[in-house]
Amino acid sequence: MKPGTSIFSAAMLRYVREIRTAMFRGLSGETLACALDGFDRGDLRQAATMWQPMARRDDMISIVKPKREKSVSRREWQVLTVDGSRAAKAQQQVLTEFWNNVRAVNAFDLNQKGGFALLVRQMMESVSFQYANHHLIWKPSRDRLDCTFEYVPLQFFENRTGLLRFCPTGFEMEGQTLAETEWMTTVGDGLMVAGSIGYFCKRNALADFLAFSDKFGMPGLLGRTKHGKDSEGGIAMAEAVEAFGQDWAAVLYGDDGQVKDPIQLIRAEGGSGSLPMPLIIDRVDKRFAALWRGADLSTMSAKDNTGASLQGGETDLIEQDDALTISEKLNEIERIVLEFHFGAAAAATPKAYIRLIVPQSEDLKLLLQVIQALVPLGAPIAVNETLERFGMAQPKEGDALLTAARAAAVPADPAAEADAARLNADAEEEKFLAGAARLLAKAGREDRAELVAEMKAVLNAPDATRLNALADFVAQLPDKIGHDSAQQDAWENLLASALVNGWAHNANES
Repeated sequence: MKPGTSIFSAAMLRYVREIRTAMFRGLSGETLACALDGFDRGDLRQAATMWQPMARRDDMISIVKPKREKSVSRREWQVLTVDGSRAAKAQQQVLTEFWNNVRAVNAFDLNQKGGFALLVRQMMESVSFQYANHHLIWKPSRDRLDCTFEYVPLQFFENRTGLLRFCPTGFEMEGQTLAETEWMTTVGDGLMVAGSIGYFCKRNALADFLAFSDKFGMPGLLGRTKHGKDSEGGIAMAEAVEAFGQDWAAVLYGDDGQVKDPIQLIRAEGGSGSLPMPLIIDRVDKRFAALWRGADLSTMSAKDNTGASLQGGETDLIEQDDALTISEKLNEIERIVLEFHFGAAAAATPKAYIRLIVPQSEDLKLLLQVIQALVPLGAPIAVNETLERFGMAQPKEGDALLTAARAAAVPADPAAEADAARLNADAEEEKFLAGAARLLAKAGREDRAELVAEMKAVLNAPDATRLNALADFVAQLPDKIGHDSAQQDAWENLLASALVNGWAHNANES
């Protein structure tokens, strides 16, 4: 693989900056409609040039858009394996090192540099702009492969054929085909299509609101006098009104004199007592919040928390989907890395893959109870998948691990211990008697009584001589059971077990 270079030279970067149009300043309903129609046809430049300043300058989009992007980029990531094979662990090590050393830059703003988190934020631009494109600058060496992901703004691409193509200056009608190993394109929702319409409505409402406030923010003055305009009284009234310094002021001459206050305040209000502009602005802001975050502002502040819980569920769902979209796109890049290190076969069937860890929106308490019930039954539950559902990553090598707390020592209860000992002795006695009955049934009728008597003698022997008595009993067994070696072994094991468990002597004494 050949090393790559930056998509823009320094000279080209200066040229592109100089020829950028001031299209945003001429925003109107007609220019916005033309830009959106062009975007649908594949001419992305005009819409992209408008969307970028809109996203930065609107006070609501500039809040909800970064939150949507950062909610995914701040999540922990981990390279998981499909099995525990040596090949899977080798691939996991290579991919972990690759993503730990990845670099992300902005081709149009070289001050923007970072690592994996910046790469994810740049990919998340696709949520707003529908496409986020990265030029891949590979840096291969003898034993490793590194990559710099260079983000290129959308205005430098066209989509007229249904496949994005790169336009070096942004003004080409037909761009250059994107090589799969040199470009990464992330596809998202393209929320700025609807967001730009809302921005236009909100901007006009704000402009009208500001104009109204500038003109009618301070009440006007109306002087009323029964004197004529050029009379001494009329001139005095005009001078009095003018002394207030108001542009919005007037004098009514020849009044009938019935008005109690000769100088009145004039306020401008809508027919219903309120203005429509704040309602428009508020509605647009709520729609922005719903588009990017999954719920509007009124839902977020619901008094009974029902709306808040719904909003939380929608936000979780959106974040999980975003994380999966980013992870699957990065999996495509991993195939290039695996092919470099392990060959085409490993790239075709990878055994390791990256995942952004986001908790699943489910009842985790219930999930834990299910796992605790299934594991003792031998249910095969994968550790990686379980940790991912809880939003946890596999611990790294050398990490301190949580362990179960040791139970506090409980003082011994002599009575309880005695009861337990008696129960154990009874169980052992029943087990011994059952085994002895089976063996006696196999002995001859005339030998059975003698065997029972000798067995009792062994079990009732003093502790010091019991082992010798057992040895004599076992030595005489061949004569009693017809030289049956299998029965001899069975008797020996049965009596030895009784002696070891220590119940026989005490039980018989009682």
